[in-house]
Amino acid sequence: MRLKYMNKLRVVFALCLLTGVLGGCANTGDLMSSLNPGAQKYDAVYLKKTIVSGKTTKTQVQQLFGAPAEEQLDSASRSNGSNWTYNKSEEGLDKYMALANKYVSNDARAKLYDASAQVSKAQGVANDVGSVASAQNGHGQAKGSRLIIYFVNDVVDNYKLY
Repeated sequence: MRLKYMNKLRVVFALCLLTGVLGGCANTGDLMSSLNPGAQKYDAVYLKKTIVSGKTTKTQVQQLFGAPAEEQLDSASRSNGSNWTYNKSEEGLDKYMALANKYVSNDARAKLYDASAQVSKAQGVANDVGSVASAQNGHGQAKGSRLIIYFVNDVVDNYKLY
């Protein structure tokens, strides 16, 4: 009896977490951006305004975008080179779903997976509509899902958006 109660409690907790996250984002234009405050880093226009080669430091990048998914040091470089990689797939809703999946049963996990798949489909449609509207207005913006920032002596040398 106690085990059933704990499983129900976990399901309720996970659904409350998901509902709270989605409910807090209901009034925003881009669901993924609202789940991840640093999501603008995948927008080329925003990057041009924010990152200045030779001036922006690692500390500033971390304040703007958070910790990178990967950090690599260039051991062959004489100038203390390194690069940080950010992956959109490892942020936002995916991060919250992984957290919720830790605390639920297999049945609830399947339901959460179905719910996240529906949210992803809806976000894809919203993104498509937004990109079509931007293209028609002549305001198309280059966006990517992977950002690599190259540093030399802890200052941005350049970056690439894929």
